[in-house]
Amino acid sequence: MADRRNGRAGASEQAAPEQFAYAPLSEETRRRYLNYAMSVIMSRALPDARDGLKPVQRRILYTMFNELGVTFDAKFVKCARIIGDVVGKYHPHGQSAVYEALVRLAQDFTLRAPLVFPQGNFGSVIGLPAAAERYTEAKLSKIAEELLSELKYDTVDTRPTYDAERQEPVVLPARFPNLLVNGASGIAVGMATNIPPHNLGEVLRACGMLIENPELSVRQIMRTIKGPDFPLGGRVVTNVDELKSIYEEGRGSIKVRGEWKFDVEKKKEVQNRIIIHSIPYGVETGPLMEQLGEIRDSRRLPQLVDVSDLSDDKHGLRIMLEIKSGADAEVVMAYLFKHTSLEQNFGYNATALAPDEHGVLTPRRLDLKQLLQCFLDFRFTTVRKRFEFQLRQLERRIHILEGFEIIFDGLDKALKIIRSSDGRQDAAVKLMKAFPLLDEEQTFAVLDIALYRISQLEIGRIREELAEKRKEAERIRGILKSDKKLWGVVQEELEEIGKAYPGERRTNFGTSDEVTEFDASAYIVKENTQVVVSTDGWVRRINKISTVDKLRMREGDSVLAIVPCSTLDNVVFFSSDGMAYTLTVNEIPASTGYGEPLAKFVRMGDGARIVTALSTDSRFTPADREVKGQATPSPFLFVATAAGQVARLSLSWYRQVSTKAGRKYCRLRDKDRVVHVEIMDDSDSVFLATRKARLLHFKVDDVPVLGGAGMGVRGIKLESDDIVLGAQRLTRPSDTLKAINENDKELSFGQGKYEITSRGGRGVKTSHRTGFKFLVRGEFALPDWTQHGGTN
Repeated sequence: MADRRNGRAGASEQAAPEQFAYAPLSEETRRRYLNYAMSVIMSRALPDARDGLKPVQRRILYTMFNELGVTFDAKFVKCARIIGDVVGKYHPHGQSAVYEALVRLAQDFTLRAPLVFPQGNFGSVIGLPAAAERYTEAKLSKIAEELLSELKYDTVDTRPTYDAERQEPVVLPARFPNLLVNGASGIAVGMATNIPPHNLGEVLRACGMLIENPELSVRQIMRTIKGPDFPLGGRVVTNVDELKSIYEEGRGSIKVRGEWKFDVEKKKEVQNRIIIHSIPYGVETGPLMEQLGEIRDSRRLPQLVDVSDLSDDKHGLRIMLEIKSGADAEVVMAYLFKHTSLEQNFGYNATALAPDEHGVLTPRRLDLKQLLQCFLDFRFTTVRKRFEFQLRQLERRIHILEGFEIIFDGLDKALKIIRSSDGRQDAAVKLMKAFPLLDEEQTFAVLDIALYRISQLEIGRIREELAEKRKEAERIRGILKSDKKLWGVVQEELEEIGKAYPGERRTNFGTSDEVTEFDASAYIVKENTQVVVSTDGWVRRINKISTVDKLRMREGDSVLAIVPCSTLDNVVFFSSDGMAYTLTVNEIPASTGYGEPLAKFVRMGDGARIVTALSTDSRFTPADREVKGQATPSPFLFVATAAGQVARLSLSWYRQVSTKAGRKYCRLRDKDRVVHVEIMDDSDSVFLATRKARLLHFKVDDVPVLGGAGMGVRGIKLESDDIVLGAQRLTRPSDTLKAINENDKELSFGQGKYEITSRGGRGVKTSHRTGFKFLVRGEFALPDWTQHGGTN
């Protein structure tokens, strides 16, 4: 068998062609993934910092301008035709993706200066999608032509299209910084971009300042560009210093809120009506109205009476909130900012493709000055190329006119030569021989023109045009020789753009403390209640409980704890896996039924069960108090685990509301679990009871107080097959521990028979024949609200 295997291997090696080269799979996968990543980064997701466009956007605009000629003064063209030309000639991708890009270029609630002028349904701020491309039409907007108008001057490089049948521009010769004005968003591989729109006038003025003083800092530039200018307004409430830091680093979070005011009717403020007249960028009013309606219907905000959308073309965005008479509008809006999309964090990330020192495009995160400088450097080069192109055209025209001038002096001679010639080529040879100052280009220009144009009547116009062209050529040469003059032209043209497209700022600025911060207690009616926790982990809130027996429970379930508290307090749930979850009482559903599983509100571990629950109501749970000799305040929790470990720690760490993940209160060994959690005083003693009917009695203050969640110390020494079932706090002499043994008999153990010993021992064997099945919890004592600040 070994020989056969070796023989086959040898034959395989002999048959393998020598030209094949093998590479490790890991290296080949890495190479191909990097190729894919660079393709996404360079050709799809990130914009070019020079014209602010992604490839698909650039190809859409170029197709509309170059192929279809749908400029602003042209007729509309069906979007289906635009998409077809883009996909077929320049961008071989899905039609739906290209149409989505076209729609975005036309939305005035998405771009600050839309580049496509739409006709038809192109979506709305409500959240409705655009109609299909066969129903909509479009043409270029007027400002879009400022990105394309200089293509005819050979100002930018071109490259072959995907099928090499045409040429397409690598970048558009933009006359304004489109990246900052309209913003961009995209997700590449390992990087992303998210640049907000800005005000065109501010950006152009900042460009002018940077031309005059290239040493300006980002903070100096921000005296002009104060921040984003979103199409739908909104109010930026990020502090000025934080905003400057964001623009310096090229990334950060900008907090934006909707704007509102009291409705004014008959020149008097109507305190019970609020009008929201601007919303954060990217928020759709349809889902926003659903959020507001759900808050109204659920009565989570009692002050909110009604919600209606009064938006129209005449008045713009207007969402009316009717609130109760006398309600504090600041408090209402603070709640809505917290619980709806009226407040959003815009994740600023100024990553774009920008030329490096060698002129190679690379993805970089840019600060505000670099974004402006990248455009200005590109604009300087573009204007230079435009002048160089114009100068070449002028020089060519001057050369032709000079030929006409030479012919004029011997016009009769030239006519005789032309009449006696045997064709165009023969006439050209004879003319160049008769007029040595003419070259071939001038000669053919003479032959192509009607000779009456060089007559006595026309030579004056020719010489006048020649003088004008020479003067213009000299002016351009002067500009090209001086970088200062060239920068002056760039600045002058930017100012012209600003005058041609004026636009007031829509987004205002404030500070984060100008609106009342959200305070949940301001929206909750204070009342006494009880939180009922079941053994299976179901929770509910009930204001009145006559008897425990009348509580509705699911089949097989039972009451674990009844926690008295008020609706303004919190309740802490301790689970068997050592995690504590703190919820506001108001979060727990008020129900006369079974309630809801706690796992709906928190992320409990697999197999974990609730051990107990405590409220933070100072009427039932002692408030935090400094204890001499202890680093943490009392009250202290006593924790016991099935493996016999015990610990004490402060409740103070668990009073505040936690995340869904909760907070750790006990660290457990493998397969261990918490079996008891209770507040105990130093003066108390405690029984630990095990499955094998062992009982250990020791003082609570024998257990050291931990500085945080830990494993604690040994409470009782267990046999290998024994576990702790629970504990019993012993405060009064009459306190006893009750257990059900394996014969289903209830046993009671008092303190008199079992003296206090030190923790860590084996305990007393209470029975040699039977063990314990489980411990019996004490009777549930319903609170007497007349003794605790109110009645229910």
